[in-house]
Amino acid sequence: MKLLRRLVTLVWVATLLVTGCVFYLFNSDPVTLDFVWLQIPETSLAVVLITTFFVGIVTGSILVLVASMLPR
Repeated sequence: MKLLRRLVTLVWVATLLVTGCVFYLFNSDPVTLDFVWLQIPETSLAVVLITTFFVGIVTGSILVLVASMLPR
């Protein structure tokens, strides 16, 4: 059972990597992000979207961790 779980995880990670590579290749249009306090130079759209996705995952994980540590 442990081997099956690792195999499924490996396939899932490989699928995500391939999807990210394909996403990067087909979304290479340069975009400029201009925040109030920060201006980011031209970067490909795929890099911006993937970075936003991972920042959301990390932020959500931290919030869930903090919420699970609070007393009920």
